[in-house]
Amino acid sequence: MRPVAALLLGGLISCCSSGGTASAQAAGTSQAVESPADSVRRHGAPVPPAHVLDSPSVLFAAGVFALVEAYDYPYSFGATFIARPMTTWRLSPGAGFAAGPDGIAFMYVDLRRDFALGERWYFTPSLAAGWFINGDVIGPRDHLEFQSGIMFARRFDNGLRLGLAGLHISNGGLEHPNNGTEAVLLTLQVPLQQ
Repeated sequence: MRPVAALLLGGLISCCSSGGTASAQAAGTSQAVESPADSVRRHGAPVPPAHVLDSPSVLFAAGVFALVEAYDYPYSFGATFIARPMTTWRLSPGAGFAAGPDGIAFMYVDLRRDFALGERWYFTPSLAAGWFINGDVIGPRDHLEFQSGIMFARRFDNGLRLGLAGLHISNGGLEHPNNGTEAVLLTLQVPLQQ
């Protein structure tokens, strides 16, 4: 977890600190809608208003909790509330849960940032910390666990985002052995403002 989290956090901080204002302004420029005429792209499809793009949202996720054959690939499903971006770094705090078979559960708070890849695609790294209940023993052994993740998603005209996320959960080296697990999830992010 340490190298992955350090890499993600270092990249996030360096990107935000070196060009945070510029990237936030660029994101605002590419996403903000200044008039009804500006809300239509050249090919006629509308761009959602800025308040929809920056709206609080709920992210639903379902997939595999552990990519290990020995654990029989247990399922995972969950939801995360994501607040609107804050500060010039455009960091979005959130809180959520994930659950799986035989009592597996993870309740967490997280921090994430969207990076726009053109008009419709987003790359979103995230870091989370929370309480892990390992009912079926899939790798993590401690209750305090950390989650690092990346998500790629595509936004549709109505503001919905469909994506794919990869996550790593472990204790961050606080205890030994530092057992962990990797998860792959399909995601659907629903804005709470229209």
